[in-house]
Amino acid sequence: MQHIPKETTNGFELNFEKSSNGTKAWEKLYNNPTFGVSLLYTSTGNYEALGNAFGANAYLLLPIFSTAKFKLQTSWGWGFGYIGKKFDRLSNYKNNAIGSHFNLFGSLKIKSEIYVSTVDAILIGAAFNHWSNSGIRKPNLGINIPTWSIGYLHKFYEPFPKSQKLTKLERKAYNPALKNEFTVMPILGFTSIGIHDQNIYQAYAFQLNYSRLWSAKYKINWSWDLFYNTAFKEMMQRNIETKDNTALQSGIMASYEQTIGRVGIIFGWGTYLFDQTKRGDPFYHRFGTRFGITENIIINTTLHTHWAVSDHLEIGVGYKFRR
Repeated sequence: MQHIPKETTNGFELNFEKSSNGTKAWEKLYNNPTFGVSLLYTSTGNYEALGNAFGANAYLLLPIFSTAKFKLQTSWGWGFGYIGKKFDRLSNYKNNAIGSHFNLFGSLKIKSEIYVSTVDAILIGAAFNHWSNSGIRKPNLGINIPTWSIGYLHKFYEPFPKSQKLTKLERKAYNPALKNEFTVMPILGFTSIGIHDQNIYQAYAFQLNYSRLWSAKYKINWSWDLFYNTAFKEMMQRNIETKDNTALQSGIMASYEQTIGRVGIIFGWGTYLFDQTKRGDPFYHRFGTRFGITENIIINTTLHTHWAVSDHLEIGVGYKFRR
């Protein structure tokens, strides 16, 4: 992809934010974070091949350090993005980064707020922005744009009084009484094979998961996974050495899950125990979120990847219980 960048990118971002007031337990645990929605427009460094890029996402801004005049915060969020020009075998073959206009958009930020009044501040920050269609259209190497930014913040309300950090004893009071969690989850995803086959294939998975809740802020997960990717099956049938093999795969995965109220942010690494696809990828990874709809029902949205290459977006509905 070194042939794509031609110039420095530039753009602007508009954010709408609302501070939490510390009425919920998880808000106290995270020192009253801020909810936000971001709208981003940026050039891509090569208008001829990629056009311009747009991104919109929801995020949670978590405080790292805070005083009356200065705040240092970090955020992670994802949503939807648009890339102006996509790959075309005839008219835009130099764009080997992205095969679709509409994509998933994720952004990781660190931001400082330097207050010049109680409601006005100068912003200085950095971000890593990523566009990807999760493999549903090839090519899908993805577009990464790191940025530095300077901006202006105005609050349309008086800030909430700064709350005191919880003591170690107070944090322990929020620890879950039930430490063991079990989840059963069917998963569905969609993917493609390559630029010469733009059919959409289904990727199925079934997961049994055990979690140990070490605190109210994080848990460690161990999962057994069963996969059946119809794109793999199609590729295997085209190869005389694998056409009689099964596309059924099984694996185990360990993951870290940061819990923020009913939202979980997951980073997982797994290995295949059974695999006849002969694709040469002994490991798989997951990155994404889980949302608790009720006490027992969760919605899973994770990227299934092999190292930094996304295979497909996983969407699952799970049932969990604790004991």
